[in-house]
Amino acid sequence: MSHGAGAIRPRLFSKMIKRLDTLEVATADLADAASIYEKNFGFAVSRSADGKSASVKVGGAEIRLVAGPTIDASSEGMTGLWLEAENVDQVTADFRAAGLEAGAIRIESGRRILTIDPKLANQVPLFIFDRKA
Repeated sequence: MSHGAGAIRPRLFSKMIKRLDTLEVATADLADAASIYEKNFGFAVSRSADGKSASVKVGGAEIRLVAGPTIDASSEGMTGLWLEAENVDQVTADFRAAGLEAGAIRIESGRRILTIDPKLANQVPLFIFDRKA
Protein backbone atom coordinates (compact mmCIF):
# COMPACT_ATOMS: atom_id res chain seq x y z
CA MET A 1 0.00 0.00 0.00
CA SER A 2 1.39 3.41 -0.96
CA HIS A 3 1.20 6.29 1.49
CA GLY A 4 2.40 9.04 -0.85
CA ALA A 5 5.43 11.29 -0.69
CA GLY A 6 5.35 11.65 3.08
CA ALA A 7 5.54 7.90 3.77
CA ILE A 8 9.32 7.92 4.10
CA ARG A 9 9.39 10.21 7.16
CA PRO A 10 6.48 9.38 9.50
CA ARG A 11 8.65 8.92 12.59
CA LEU A 12 9.96 12.48 12.35
CA PHE A 13 6.45 13.88 12.69
CA SER A 14 5.59 11.75 15.72
CA LYS A 15 8.76 12.88 17.53
CA MET A 16 7.91 16.55 16.99
CA ILE A 17 4.43 16.36 18.52
CA LYS A 18 4.40 16.77 22.30
CA ARG A 19 0.79 16.01 23.11
CA LEU A 20 -2.86 16.06 22.12
CA ASP A 21 -4.19 19.42 23.31
CA THR A 22 -7.82 19.84 22.18
CA LEU A 23 -10.49 17.96 20.28
CA GLU A 24 -13.23 20.32 19.06
CA VAL A 25 -16.72 18.91 18.61
CA ALA A 26 -19.66 20.78 17.06
CA THR A 27 -23.07 20.08 18.55
CA ALA A 28 -26.59 21.25 17.78
CA ASP A 29 -27.61 20.91 21.44
CA LEU A 30 -24.88 21.98 23.86
CA ALA A 31 -26.86 21.09 27.00
CA ASP A 32 -27.51 17.57 25.71
CA ALA A 33 -23.90 17.03 24.63
CA ALA A 34 -22.61 18.26 27.99
CA SER A 35 -25.01 16.00 29.87
CA ILE A 36 -23.82 12.98 27.87
CA TYR A 37 -20.23 13.54 29.03
CA GLU A 38 -21.45 14.03 32.61
CA LYS A 39 -23.95 11.16 32.82
CA ASN A 40 -22.36 8.55 30.58
CA PHE A 41 -18.68 9.11 31.42
CA GLY A 42 -18.70 10.91 34.77
CA PHE A 43 -16.68 13.89 33.50
CA ALA A 44 -17.02 17.36 34.98
CA VAL A 45 -18.14 19.81 32.32
CA SER A 46 -17.25 23.52 32.49
CA ARG A 47 -19.67 25.72 30.59
CA SER A 48 -18.60 29.07 29.11
CA ALA A 49 -20.19 32.27 30.41
CA ASP A 50 -21.74 33.01 27.01
CA GLY A 51 -23.37 29.56 26.82
CA LYS A 52 -21.87 28.80 23.39
CA SER A 53 -19.30 26.22 24.46
CA ALA A 54 -18.33 23.80 27.17
CA SER A 55 -15.10 22.00 28.07
CA VAL A 56 -14.33 18.54 29.34
CA LYS A 57 -10.82 17.93 30.70
CA VAL A 58 -9.42 14.47 30.05
CA GLY A 59 -5.95 14.14 31.51
CA GLY A 60 -3.92 16.98 30.03
CA ALA A 61 -6.23 17.37 27.03
CA GLU A 62 -9.59 19.02 26.48
CA ILE A 63 -12.73 18.15 24.56
CA ARG A 64 -14.31 21.47 23.55
CA LEU A 65 -18.03 21.28 22.76
CA VAL A 66 -19.16 24.16 20.54
CA ALA A 67 -22.71 25.12 19.56
CA GLY A 68 -23.82 27.69 17.04
CA PRO A 69 -26.77 28.81 14.93
CA THR A 70 -25.51 27.01 11.81
CA ILE A 71 -24.93 23.65 13.51
CA ASP A 72 -27.66 21.07 13.11
CA ALA A 73 -27.73 17.29 13.59
CA SER A 74 -26.25 16.71 10.11
CA SER A 75 -23.18 18.87 10.85
CA GLU A 76 -22.38 17.62 14.34
CA GLY A 77 -19.03 15.99 14.98
CA MET A 78 -15.33 16.68 15.16
CA THR A 79 -14.36 20.11 13.84
CA GLY A 80 -10.74 20.29 14.91
CA LEU A 81 -7.86 18.31 16.33
CA TRP A 82 -5.17 20.40 18.07
CA LEU A 83 -1.68 18.98 18.61
CA GLU A 84 1.09 20.78 20.48
CA ALA A 85 4.59 20.63 19.00
CA GLU A 86 7.94 21.71 20.35
CA ASN A 87 8.67 23.86 17.28
CA VAL A 88 6.20 24.64 14.48
CA ASP A 89 9.00 25.86 12.20
CA GLN A 90 10.55 22.37 12.32
CA VAL A 91 7.17 20.74 11.67
CA THR A 92 6.71 22.98 8.63
CA ALA A 93 10.21 22.25 7.32
CA ASP A 94 9.77 18.50 7.74
CA PHE A 95 6.35 18.56 6.04
CA ARG A 96 7.89 20.34 3.06
CA ALA A 97 10.93 18.02 3.01
CA ALA A 98 8.52 15.09 2.83
CA GLY A 99 6.80 16.67 -0.18
CA LEU A 100 3.70 17.71 1.75
CA GLU A 101 2.10 21.15 1.66
CA ALA A 102 2.35 23.15 4.85
CA GLY A 103 0.37 26.36 5.14
CA ALA A 104 1.45 29.65 6.65
CA ILE A 105 1.95 29.96 10.39
CA ARG A 106 -0.44 32.37 12.09
CA ILE A 107 -0.16 33.82 15.58
CA GLU A 108 -3.16 33.72 17.90
CA SER A 109 -3.55 33.78 21.69
CA GLY A 110 0.18 33.39 22.32
CA ARG A 111 0.50 30.40 20.00
CA ARG A 112 2.02 29.93 16.55
CA ILE A 113 -0.49 27.79 14.63
CA LEU A 114 0.02 25.73 11.50
CA THR A 115 -3.20 24.64 9.79
CA ILE A 116 -2.82 21.32 7.98
CA ASP A 117 -4.96 20.70 4.91
CA PRO A 118 -7.63 18.14 5.87
CA LYS A 119 -6.71 16.14 2.73
CA LEU A 120 -3.44 15.25 4.52
CA ALA A 121 -5.18 14.20 7.75
CA ASN A 122 -7.99 11.86 6.70
CA GLN A 123 -10.35 14.84 6.24
CA VAL A 124 -9.82 15.99 9.84
CA PRO A 125 -9.18 19.71 10.43
CA LEU A 126 -5.73 19.49 12.03
CA PHE A 127 -3.94 22.33 13.83
CA ILE A 128 -0.36 22.01 15.09
CA PHE A 129 0.91 24.74 17.39
CA ASP A 130 3.71 25.78 19.69
CA ARG A 131 3.80 28.40 22.43
CA LYS A 132 6.68 30.49 21.01
CA ALA A 133 4.63 33.49 19.84
